Amino acid sequence: MIRGESTQASVRRRLMRLRLRLWAESAGATLKRLGRNKSAVAGAVVVTAIVLAAVLAPLISPYSPDKMNLNDRFSPPGGEYVLGADHLGRDVLTRILHGARVSILVGLITVAISIFTGGVLGVLAGYYGGTLDTFMSRLTEVLLAFPYLIFAIGAMAMLGPGFWNLVWALCFKGWVEFFRLARAGVLAEKTKEYVEAAKVLGRSDLEIMGFEILPNIVNPLLVVGTLRMGTMMVMEASLSFLGIGIPPRIPTWGSMIQDGYRFILNAWWLSTFPGIILVALVLSVNLVGEGLREVLDPDLQTF
Repeated sequence: MIRGESTQASVRRRLMRLRLRLWAESAGATLKRLGRNKSAVAGAVVVTAIVLAAVLAPLISPYSPDKMNLNDRFSPPGGEYVLGADHLGRDVLTRILHGARVSILVGLITVAISIFTGGVLGVLAGYYGGTLDTFMSRLTEVLLAFPYLIFAIGAMAMLGPGFWNLVWALCFKGWVEFFRLARAGVLAEKTKEYVEAAKVLGRSDLEIMGFEILPNIVNPLLVVGTLRMGTMMVMEASLSFLGIGIPPRIPTWGSMIQDGYRFILNAWWLSTFPGIILVALVLSVNLVGEGLREVLDPDLQTF
């Protein structure tokens, strides 16, 4: 009996090593195909540049994002202030760099939580079905009835301004799309022969869901997650523009645009530059997401 269990454990370890090797080879092949997509590469370059600029903000700009110099109010771009100064004499470039940190973190954290929550619930609901599936499906239908921005405004009105409050407000509905994707994928996969073979071999439900089904449904989750990252950044900027997102003491692109639109005729740079950077980042993230979609969907591969 002990020898049989040892043999079975050895087989499982070999299968795990083989699976990891196959995943690594698949990831390498995906990156190679993605590298042939010029628009995706251009988007990745822009995203990388903005991320590095946000991380290295103290080295790029010598100013503090909160440092005010009323003598330099509305200084135009050029000279001491590369992108100008705002109505309180704060350096616009410095605030843009620090605002990038907020947008990128909100996008990454919100999408990560949404993928994990929606993916886990979708896999469980699709695999087991029954009452859990019915309840979760009805819940997602109710949430989908509310426009995302209106729902987020209501959530922020209850939670109050704050970084993590904003993340949770976006996650309250952000997981729904990933739940539906994961559930649909599991429903399509759980009746296939490899799942039945795993059951015959005595694999547990957790092993079947995690090691057999999940690798076959993860690609759509990653693609949609990349595309939704840009949406989350726009949502953060929208809520900050309305004054109910990130607190005013923290520089964000949305609050910078809100501060500057009042002076748009006399100090156009206050709103223009953060708006351009926001558009560039969201567009670049979407280009990377579209490139992933073409690479990971065999029906769309054109290169």
